[in-house]
Amino acid sequence: MKKIIALLALLAPALLLPARPAQKLSLEARMGAAQHQEQVEGNFEAAIAGYKKVIAEAGRNRALAAKALLQMGQCYEKLGNAEARTAYQRLVRDYADQPELAAQARVRLAALGGPGRAGGFVTRRVLTDASGVGEVLTADGKYISHIDRGTGDVVQFEVASGQRRRITNRGPWGEGENWYNYQLFSRDGKQIAYGSRRKDFGPPLRIRNLDGSGLRTLYSEKDSYVQYLDWSPDAGSILALRERNEVKELTLISTADGSVRVLRSFASGWFELQRARFSPDGRSVALSFVREGSPPHGDVFLMTADGRNEVVVAGHPAEDLLIGWTPDGRSLVFLSDRSGTWDMWTVHITGGKQQGEPELLKKDFGYYSEVLGFAPDGSLYYKTVTRLGGLYNGAVDLETGKVLVPPAPVTTRYTGPPSQPTWSPDGRNLLYLSRRGGIGPGNNILTIRSTATGEERFLSPRLRFVNQISWAPDGRSVLALGITETGGGIFRIDTETSEITKLRDRGSFPNLCPDGKTLVFRGEGGITKRNLDTGEESEVVKPGSMYYDLSPDGREVVFQAKGAVKTVSLNGGEPRELFRGLAQYYRLRWTRDGRYIIAQARDPASREIWLVPAQGGTPLKLDLSVPKLDFFTLHPDNRRFAFSVDEESKSELWVLENFLPAAAKKQ
Repeated sequence: MKKIIALLALLAPALLLPARPAQKLSLEARMGAAQHQEQVEGNFEAAIAGYKKVIAEAGRNRALAAKALLQMGQCYEKLGNAEARTAYQRLVRDYADQPELAAQARVRLAALGGPGRAGGFVTRRVLTDASGVGEVLTADGKYISHIDRGTGDVVQFEVASGQRRRITNRGPWGEGENWYNYQLFSRDGKQIAYGSRRKDFGPPLRIRNLDGSGLRTLYSEKDSYVQYLDWSPDAGSILALRERNEVKELTLISTADGSVRVLRSFASGWFELQRARFSPDGRSVALSFVREGSPPHGDVFLMTADGRNEVVVAGHPAEDLLIGWTPDGRSLVFLSDRSGTWDMWTVHITGGKQQGEPELLKKDFGYYSEVLGFAPDGSLYYKTVTRLGGLYNGAVDLETGKVLVPPAPVTTRYTGPPSQPTWSPDGRNLLYLSRRGGIGPGNNILTIRSTATGEERFLSPRLRFVNQISWAPDGRSVLALGITETGGGIFRIDTETSEITKLRDRGSFPNLCPDGKTLVFRGEGGITKRNLDTGEESEVVKPGSMYYDLSPDGREVVFQAKGAVKTVSLNGGEPRELFRGLAQYYRLRWTRDGRYIIAQARDPASREIWLVPAQGGTPLKLDLSVPKLDFFTLHPDNRRFAFSVDEESKSELWVLENFLPAAAKKQ
């Protein structure tokens, strides 16, 4: 079923076009089918065959033929086939009238001519289903290992054979260990360091052998939070970021006695350390972090292992993210968006200093590919994750709960399920977050979709993170949680200019009343209202779950407490119970006319949707069953609806071979 829906999504543009000659429609359908084989099935051979047919039959449709050539070349690259170069060369030679596609082909040709043997890199897919494989490549390149959270066993995927095995944990493994947040394998592969959970402490640093023996707590300090980053090559220390009393420090923690040495402190204010790694000889430390700027951006830094002689490496106004050292220790590898896409770059290092300019290694590597590590021969192993799911729309009769128009997939610019879809007050636009994810570039893109045309428009506020979105009553701005270069808070975002206005430092799930000056949000104590003119705040009610909603007239809120869904006046007073017992948790929303409340069950086994009269009455279950329903929203006309489906993700394991020059491999 998933594959059918994905294929329909790819073919939708062709199916929705006005009637055209049969051959052209057939070509576009063929193109969609080839894209389906490449992007959904991962069957690159079948995709290549489909692209060849498109090219052969394209005739005067040179744009489609050029696009097919480009995508065919990309398929060849993923298969490690030298025919990729032939496809790109043909595109450059024969399709100069398609300048954008020809330019992309030239970039790919340049990348194929990078370091390594004459044929360039070889990108090879190791596993089509890499779920359960991770998180670290051992230094000898033989295994990809991780700790099983449930048992503490070490699970190893053997790269050569594809077999998996377990090293049974013979030591203790309690609730705190089950929650470990960082794991590091020593360079010799014999020990693990990880952070566990304690009620009054930050994650203590614990060290053990692979089988759980020799377990000891190395470091634990009250009111501190420690992020463990790397194990020194001699196993003598752990590189870590420590935060206590709002001070952040890069530290070395001795594995002998747990003593701490501070390498450097970071200025107060907004800060994000991305990665830090020892050089193979242990003499240097490379790190990358995002610092204050306009906009904030990441740089790569290099220092000696004692915290001295810090310098910027490959400095650029773009954002750079450290990947690590090459196994020979002669170069640093990093990601950068300096060319407009997230590409892999390298820069040579000698004597703790940069030598020469950075070199492009691989175009379009992607920001969110999970790098597992380098093998001794320089091969780079990494995982790609593709989120599955999407956006659907249909229509329902609120009087009977029956579906009038069955849900149908909607084509979006970005793959995966849009998050938090919500209609504008006038129903002309649908707001959602594309590429839902964590803090970082290219994630959580504020998207406004025209109800009439389906056109998507992307906002670009100067925020590194956006979440918990809602429309302002006038439909001209959006409220959201956000993070800037100086901190987080609740922001108002103009839907035309993307300009931001900070409304409050802290809080969650913001809503704005129709008067334009009363902000309602989840505070530390409960649902709170704030007068934006005076700054005066007062608590409305203490809910039992995080979900609530503000009525369209701004007079009431609906919330859940002790198993019941209730409403209460924004001015306080005694809450009024509407119903209880239909589910354990709900996502709650008022209909635009204020007559009903939509209660979407959030239980693991139930995604039922209930229509509840706001003034009391019998709830009506909508005749809509979607097992992996994420967010549901009803149009202001009380008929049309939209929802997102989250089908989790698809993970693949890849290796980038011929990474190092031949001379370096012989060292």
